[in-house]
Amino acid sequence: MNSHSIAFLSLALPVLAGEPAALMDAKSPITPAPAAPGPWRIGAGVMWRNIGDLSVNPKFQNSRFADRFFAPPTEAGAANIFSNRTYDDGFVNIGAATPATGLTTNWSYQNDNQVSNGSLNYSLGGGSTQAFPGSGKDDEDPAPAPYLEFSYLRPIQPNFSAGFTANLSLTSLDGRSSSTMNKSSVSIADRYALSGVIPPSAPYTGSFAGPGPLITNNPTSRDFILTPDGTSNYQFAHDTDLYSLAFGAEIHWQPAESWYLGFGTGAVLNLADWDASWSMPVPTTSGTTMIRGANNGENFLWGLYLKGSAGYRIDERWSIEGFFRYDWNETLRGSVSPSSFELGLTGWSAGLGVNCRF
Repeated sequence: MNSHSIAFLSLALPVLAGEPAALMDAKSPITPAPAAPGPWRIGAGVMWRNIGDLSVNPKFQNSRFADRFFAPPTEAGAANIFSNRTYDDGFVNIGAATPATGLTTNWSYQNDNQVSNGSLNYSLGGGSTQAFPGSGKDDEDPAPAPYLEFSYLRPIQPNFSAGFTANLSLTSLDGRSSSTMNKSSVSIADRYALSGVIPPSAPYTGSFAGPGPLITNNPTSRDFILTPDGTSNYQFAHDTDLYSLAFGAEIHWQPAESWYLGFGTGAVLNLADWDASWSMPVPTTSGTTMIRGANNGENFLWGLYLKGSAGYRIDERWSIEGFFRYDWNETLRGSVSPSSFELGLTGWSAGLGVNCRF
């Protein structure tokens, strides 16, 4: 190799030796910095809602059931019409003269002490009655309500963010109300004016056609005698699934790197899906029988809310948040004929959940 070749190679080799390093640097991948989370946030958790106070008004006094609360003995017949009447201590039946005169010879009695002060007295037991149920209340215990929350919050100043939020929750409410009703046995005391008639000595039994002393077929007076005989209960029950969508404005203040405080307010749209029923015993001439009623419905109810929150940022995306919220909601009103009820939906809520920014 001549001296010119050696000189060329000595100049070229350093250049060639440095070329692969330059090419390698040009083709090396560049790892981008991770993107900061956006203004959107989704969260989930559980609220404890202190709502659902129940008020019940049975309203049986003027209903179609009203006459079922009083079951007098039936064997004495109606006092104002001619009738065959059987008592515990005799009878007064229709006789041959009754249609024309209202009098009868077809009667009997068992004891001389039934005659008193110019009257013939009879008694008959076996009836029953009970008082109408009164209004009732039930205070609901705090009920758990799972929720899903979606927010959009943008910085407006250092350490301050503002935007909107929407919270959807489901609360299952159930209530029970009971009203105690006093029961009594019912006896009839019928009085027949003798109008000067002197009855034969007891025991005495007349006949349809007579002859015999005449008394009226209709009692001159009738009294109902009530004797306390225990209690019974009117029961009212309701179950309501409450879907609440709260939506409004929210602002966050971050006083420290990992902590923030929030305040929000807005409107609430509630959907109440409810069913309710009542049951109670009512007297009959042979004892008691159960009567029942049931109804259901769906109601949309509006409200307003105020919310205060506090959160801890685990990292740039994840945070834990607790909050208190107070709702002013319309009252749910419904009826299970003849009863009506009101369910209070105004009250406070406390929640705890996890949020993710994206």
